[in-house]
Amino acid sequence: MFENVTLELSLKPFKRVDDEYIRKVCREIFSQWRPLLKNRKTVSLMLWVGDGSEILDYAGDLKDEFEWARFVGTANKPYRGEDEPLETSLHSKKQDYFENAPVMNYGILKKIVTVLKEEGKKAFPDTPIRVGETFDIGPEFAISDFKYKRHNEICRGSGGSCDGFGFVDSTALLKGDNRKYAAYPNGIPDKTPFGSFLGKQAQCFLSDMGFDFLWLSNGLGFSSDPWDKTGKIFDGESYYPQRLEEVREKVFSFWKLFRRECAFPLETRGTNNSVGIDYATDGVPLYDIYKAGLDITPPPNSPWAALNDNYGLEMMGHMTRICELPGDRFPFRYYLHDPWWLNSPWYDRYDGSPCDIYLPMSVSRIDGEGRIGTANSLNILSIDNSHGDMPDQCVNEPLPHLLKAEKDCADEPAPLVWVYPFREYTTTLDGDLLKEMNSGDNYICDAINSGLPLCCVVSTDNFLKHEGKLYEKSMIITPLPEEEVVSDKLCELSSLGIPVIVYATKDRLKAASLPRGLKTVEVEGSPRELVRVLGEFGYNIDFALEEGTLKPPTMAIYRRDNALLFSVYNSNTTSEASFKFPMGAPILCGCEAKLKNGASTYRFARAEHRECRVFVEQKSGVISCREHYPSNVRFRRINRISGLEDATVYLFPEKGCEAAVTASKKPSYGIEFDRRFKEGYDPKQGRYLKGEHISGTVFFLTGHKNTFK
Repeated sequence: MFENVTLELSLKPFKRVDDEYIRKVCREIFSQWRPLLKNRKTVSLMLWVGDGSEILDYAGDLKDEFEWARFVGTANKPYRGEDEPLETSLHSKKQDYFENAPVMNYGILKKIVTVLKEEGKKAFPDTPIRVGETFDIGPEFAISDFKYKRHNEICRGSGGSCDGFGFVDSTALLKGDNRKYAAYPNGIPDKTPFGSFLGKQAQCFLSDMGFDFLWLSNGLGFSSDPWDKTGKIFDGESYYPQRLEEVREKVFSFWKLFRRECAFPLETRGTNNSVGIDYATDGVPLYDIYKAGLDITPPPNSPWAALNDNYGLEMMGHMTRICELPGDRFPFRYYLHDPWWLNSPWYDRYDGSPCDIYLPMSVSRIDGEGRIGTANSLNILSIDNSHGDMPDQCVNEPLPHLLKAEKDCADEPAPLVWVYPFREYTTTLDGDLLKEMNSGDNYICDAINSGLPLCCVVSTDNFLKHEGKLYEKSMIITPLPEEEVVSDKLCELSSLGIPVIVYATKDRLKAASLPRGLKTVEVEGSPRELVRVLGEFGYNIDFALEEGTLKPPTMAIYRRDNALLFSVYNSNTTSEASFKFPMGAPILCGCEAKLKNGASTYRFARAEHRECRVFVEQKSGVISCREHYPSNVRFRRINRISGLEDATVYLFPEKGCEAAVTASKKPSYGIEFDRRFKEGYDPKQGRYLKGEHISGTVFFLTGHKNTFK
């Protein structure tokens, strides 16, 4: 479950800054979100005050005013003139979000932090209430004299970086100046590392304002250009492995320098890419960062990728970062509103559908003990929109899906498990491996976008600790192992009948001496090849796309409570998906499936989240699986399966209900037990009831946890 829930907001809802208005806004926040916040171990608020320059400029005087995120459009661009058209791009000219927006000073900010904690405590007396501050590397959110005038030397790139401005490079050195700062009353000494300066200033600022943690936004500390797939190691054409040691040490030094000066907990956004891509392009030593005891949380799923219809990148990148964790937090971040860009994704990106809830929430990890981990910390970006409003409908509509996704989290390894070389990738000095990890991660991204239902990950180090039995219901997918001990482990699993799929570049596969029995795939080929290969192990997934439709549904298939759950984002609702698994055609609850050559076919809506407990072996026809009301106290759930024609039917009961499940020719009133159904067990699938030569309708009856037999 979500042990922590963080509500992110800008200062825009505080359209007046008198005490009464501030308290009213704070009270409304906790009232609106009460169904999500109740019964949590911790409730957090994260303030997008500006772009973090309020930290850099802070001189210790609460009367000082500061620039804040009071615009729509890129804050460091000029204002749109009165004679310029309203449709002028927000990336070229900015506008005030609100006429006569309040002037902010540090005293007002401290008051807002104080009142948020007070009203939070009133609403949830037994729950710790935390308030955090944010630091961003770019020009979007607030005017920054520090970054773009006085100390532009800390910014890297321009042009393609963001609206012609650069991003803060965490490894930069500051030029000296004589301005007063809270931590540097006599000015900044020349060549001060940015990490040291930010750490000292943050310690002063966060302490004085009453903040509890700091969020480092958009890749600070990981990459100086977090939206690009090039960097200091890779320029788009060539790799420069000779730079690795120096770049790795500089990136890592930011964290060490910051931590010497600032003791506050750190939360991170990360980049839009993956562990392998970040290392191959920018030398980001994430393994060292995670293992250094820095009191940080790992980056969550990237909201940017989903906004650009690249759910494969979101899923792939997220899995690479959480296969290992620096602590106990496993984050999930949901993009509800954008407080800067007139963008409320629930409506204008997701069509009011929960596609970016169920899909990334399907992601699970396997830890060193063999336990399944799912997201236990939730961030909502953000609870206010670009106008500073907090509309009730944007709470009430997505909230049930967030709670359902939390309830439906995975509890076993998924049918497809990705073994990811987290340590090997982020500690190597092997120049040849850079291309391999870059190509491989991009290949998995493209494969997920091509319908590969991958959502479960384990690091190679954790994988080596496990008995093969843990993976007996799964297929393994992994890049070509870098260490012989991993190859031996894969060979062991293959000998147990567990499918293993290895991917790599063509040359690397040719040079490898892989044990017999392992299926290999070249990353230079079509990413749909990975989907096709699953069919060789009994999992046939195919797509029929209308002419001009290139992208099939993006899917996750995972296990919970002895069922398979399907979470789907469908970019084109004319597409058709078909499935035939080892136990037959999966029949999703709440759906009708048209059977073609023994496979169930569906036309998914934009977003789907469906349970599957029924598999049918039948050539053709239309089969329906619907919930049916129990009508007596003996049963708590009934599924009605109809359209069967001389079929073999597998019914998978909930865990703990195996002895409380039966099949009937009629619903709960006037039961006629169907004696053709017998108990069965397959170590690769689980426990089930199996009936042969079944026609017409059958009712799948579930009692109360083994109450009858």
